[in-house]
Amino acid sequence: MSLLFGDDPKTLNLLSIGERGVGKTVFLVGSYTESNHRYEGDQPQKRWFDCDDHDAHKNIQGVLNYIAQTGHYPPPTMKIADFTFSLKQKRLWGTQTLCHFRWWDMPGEICDLNNRQFQSMVLSSQGCCVFINAYSLIHEPAYLESVKDMIELVTAIASLIKHHNLQYPMALIFTQCDRLEAGPLGQLQIEKCLEPLIIRLENARTNYRRFYSSIPIVRIDGTPVLRASGSADGLVWVTSELCKARSVQSGQDLATSLSQSTSLDHQFVPTVRRPGFALGLISAGVVGFLTVGFALTSLWSTQPPQQAQATQRTLQDHHNVLTRDPNNLDSLISVYDHYVEVGQLAKAVPLLEKIVAQKPTHLDLKFNLADLYELTGEKQKAEATYDGILTAQPQDVKAIVGKAILRGEAGDLSTAQSLFQQAENIAATQEAKGKIKEIAAQTLQTQAPVNTTTE
Repeated sequence: MSLLFGDDPKTLNLLSIGERGVGKTVFLVGSYTESNHRYEGDQPQKRWFDCDDHDAHKNIQGVLNYIAQTGHYPPPTMKIADFTFSLKQKRLWGTQTLCHFRWWDMPGEICDLNNRQFQSMVLSSQGCCVFINAYSLIHEPAYLESVKDMIELVTAIASLIKHHNLQYPMALIFTQCDRLEAGPLGQLQIEKCLEPLIIRLENARTNYRRFYSSIPIVRIDGTPVLRASGSADGLVWVTSELCKARSVQSGQDLATSLSQSTSLDHQFVPTVRRPGFALGLISAGVVGFLTVGFALTSLWSTQPPQQAQATQRTLQDHHNVLTRDPNNLDSLISVYDHYVEVGQLAKAVPLLEKIVAQKPTHLDLKFNLADLYELTGEKQKAEATYDGILTAQPQDVKAIVGKAILRGEAGDLSTAQSLFQQAENIAATQEAKGKIKEIAAQTLQTQAPVNTTTE
């Protein structure tokens, strides 16, 4: 597919996620300077970043001036800064602008799904960069615990994308790699520490790559300057992925894609798997979607869903009830919702299993269970759950597609292809048939291993 938007390059919104002081601003400035340095050399890169926005250029120059004057990195960002860049490419006839992109550089404490401003940014974005301090990850035992909420946030967004089969690239940016031992050993240490996150992204079939960024301050002719290595690669990859995404070419952001995907879900099955997905997402915010979407009380009760974030006392009360009565439905639901909200999916699985056992005719609960099995790596159990759904409803397109994807991932391509064809034949609309074809093509094609970019 062409990487070009023709004469009408789109403006893309990129989200940056990372704790305060991780180096998001330095990464952005380093990527810009590295990209331009490559372009100005004897062998120009195919693509590079340019900045025509006066305010953005002023902000970048301000960071560079601060480093030149002090020899230190700038202090953590105090307010959201809106940087606008262009991705350009050298052509035989001259320079072509592939796309513009707006980068939201925000304080780390704003990166919280309970923050309405951040929710709005998530919904308006088309891709994101996730920042993790590689040095702290390896050398500071408490660091992983300090970024636990951020990891759960990334997992939640990945799950959201997976459930709706959306196009939304994620770049994992490991900062301060210049402070680590060079070569594959340092990368192996990083990936070992982040294995739970990587497994979740793999299980959610996220379109992501890992990048290792080195941006030390060095002196050239006595003046401190940034010397970036491997930084621009992450941004070039994300923007290039977005340029070839059809949803982005049509100007869609995450909220629009979710609304259209949810509409398509209605065509796939006669009943909605999770009531009010798009409405809950857009009106209640992303938190409403991620937690209330799993809140099972709405399936059989006229009571409004309980607040997603239960107090510790309420949670302990429910645990006490389950100690006395392990099958108490209200407490099972409450504790289950809590574990899903905080991202402890493995603890949520046995609770949902008990709920499903008490409500065996609720197929939408079984779909939730199959999704949960997939996200926790229990793919055989997920497939068995789809088989159970198909026993009750042999023409259920969602279950057929879900089983087909799992068969394809297991290497049983002939069965997967047969199931996809069956689902396409049953689908009620041309739009649904087209969606199934897209999923089938993505599943059945030979998947290249996830690449990593080194310094």
